[in-house]
Amino acid sequence: MGFVGTFGQFLGSVLLCAVAGAGQSSVTVVVNNSAKVRPDVLSKAEAEAARLFLEAGISIHWLHCGETDACRHSPVPNELILHIVPTGKTQNNFVFGEAFLGEDGRGQYCDVFFDRIKAARQNTDGGWMLGVVAAHELGHLLLGSRAHSRVGIMEPVWEQESVRKLSMGLLLFTPDQARFMRRRIAEEDRPQVHSFSKTEGEIGLLRGRTPALRF
Repeated sequence: MGFVGTFGQFLGSVLLCAVAGAGQSSVTVVVNNSAKVRPDVLSKAEAEAARLFLEAGISIHWLHCGETDACRHSPVPNELILHIVPTGKTQNNFVFGEAFLGEDGRGQYCDVFFDRIKAARQNTDGGWMLGVVAAHELGHLLLGSRAHSRVGIMEPVWEQESVRKLSMGLLLFTPDQARFMRRRIAEEDRPQVHSFSKTEGEIGLLRGRTPALRF
């Protein structure tokens, strides 16, 4: 277990250097930790989300409310807001989070519900689970409407096999998704989103014999 963690950290550092050296895409993610997630758990979550995006050629610069004034103004282009909510209040108790998109399919705000992530982690690391859920939601913000795919981290349902691949670091953004996100980030005039008439990427746990995460 220690070897896996050490190797993952090493791989993340290598990927980060490669992305920076290649001048690839980057986004800023502002974390509003309303759930008061412990620093060690949050650090694991950010590391896993960052690794998944680095595999797609995108680096993440993390900012935290309380340590910066980023939460006191509207997000600028290529700045996304990740709100870790302590208690989910959706009608479906098995929803883990949601991304808010405008009519044009763009958005900069997403929520994840920490109480439901903790309850459904099924003997997995809480920080890791928070990270992969956050990556899926941030993916919706960059991919827009119809972001779900038949394979990869944007699958609408994570069945047991998908969760196994996730735990091995094998469930990633597809090459097409990676290219699309990099193109969107590269756009110079990204419009601001002021209305949120619909949501995409609800995350939940399917009832049934075989647990699955539903998006």
